[in-house]
Amino acid sequence: MKAPQTPPIYFLLVTTFLFGIGMSLVFPVLPFLVARYVPDATQQGAVIGGLAAVFALVSFFSAPVLGAVSDAFGRRPVIMLSLLGSALGFLLFGIGGSLTVLFLGRVIEGLTSGAMGALMAYIADSTDEEDRGKVFGMIGATVGAAMIVGPALGGFLSRFGLSAPVFVAAGVTLVNLLWGHFVLPESLPRDQRNRHFDATHLNPFLQLGHALQRPVVRRLVGVSVLFTLPLSLMQIVLPLTVRDTLGWGPAQIGTVFMVSGVVDIVMQGVLLPHLIRLLGERRLGQLGLGVGLIGMVGLSLVPLKPVAALVYLSVLVFSLGEGVFSACLSTLLSLAIPAGEQGRVQGGAQAMGELAQAVGPLATGQLYSRMGPSATLGAGAGSVLLALALLLTAKIGGGEEAPGGSPDVTPPAAGV
Repeated sequence: MKAPQTPPIYFLLVTTFLFGIGMSLVFPVLPFLVARYVPDATQQGAVIGGLAAVFALVSFFSAPVLGAVSDAFGRRPVIMLSLLGSALGFLLFGIGGSLTVLFLGRVIEGLTSGAMGALMAYIADSTDEEDRGKVFGMIGATVGAAMIVGPALGGFLSRFGLSAPVFVAAGVTLVNLLWGHFVLPESLPRDQRNRHFDATHLNPFLQLGHALQRPVVRRLVGVSVLFTLPLSLMQIVLPLTVRDTLGWGPAQIGTVFMVSGVVDIVMQGVLLPHLIRLLGERRLGQLGLGVGLIGMVGLSLVPLKPVAALVYLSVLVFSLGEGVFSACLSTLLSLAIPAGEQGRVQGGAQAMGELAQAVGPLATGQLYSRMGPSATLGAGAGSVLLALALLLTAKIGGGEEAPGGSPDVTPPAAGV
């Protein structure tokens, strides 16, 4: 069996979109769903936060395991089974009946969202190095689209009932599963699979440890975590800041996330392939972190100078940097490892990202309550600065980037 020369890109984009709207689809209806089972308004926020945290934590555990399973048995079965599980999670969440069922639905959805590592490995299997950054950019743009369309679609469908958004998502996921049955070939040849699969591969911590064995992978994942932590500032601290300093309501706050999503789509879906040809993935990733740092510094100034233009400009600049860096990171990881480890390492990177997304809201919430918005956003800028320093000093391979090409990311023998 040979890997497909080109991936079934439209199927993969739709699948990515469905994974991406897993939580954002229910944002508009979540407070009302939770209110059915938690009458005390002071407790509803904690429950909503718990639903978000359990999704991220379960994804943290499942991502490296599903990645290792895909290395042993192929990408296709992992992606297909995850679509089936995702549909089941949506259905349970829509049926509801108790908080336990809501949490169970989020647990199942979190488990199956861990298959994004297998999906990224599928792309690495089936694309040439020079085309990989472009395809990863399209995947990133699709995630940005999901963040825009998810809440809007959820709000529209809620007119037909609070559970209507997740029921529609379940139906679309099942249709996508049927489509994949016909159009998705296996991408990992049998002779490149991990033939030593046993029960230890089901231990997420063990798989995460294996994924981080290579110094170049540890360095890149460390950069990713440092950059992911400040993303929670966009979700939690920034809305509170503009509400308190500019008097914004939910509709105006929503436009901030719309700007971020549109920038992601334009940058990763349109501009990124041209920038990769000019700079290569590593230099472009460094540029993305630098631009993201400027945007985060701008956000830290909003409490001191509460002007709407500063908010939008800073979000736009930060989103530009985030879109560039995220796509370049996936490409750099894929080039640093052999085909038989793509699932494990991509899954491990996804797991660390999920952990950062679970820890970030808790940490930033505490910082905000103790230090205020400006210091909290400033700490986010410090985290991005550390990420940039780590990438600038990383020895990602022994060679230099060829003009317009990918860097040599052969892992060094030792050291971080």
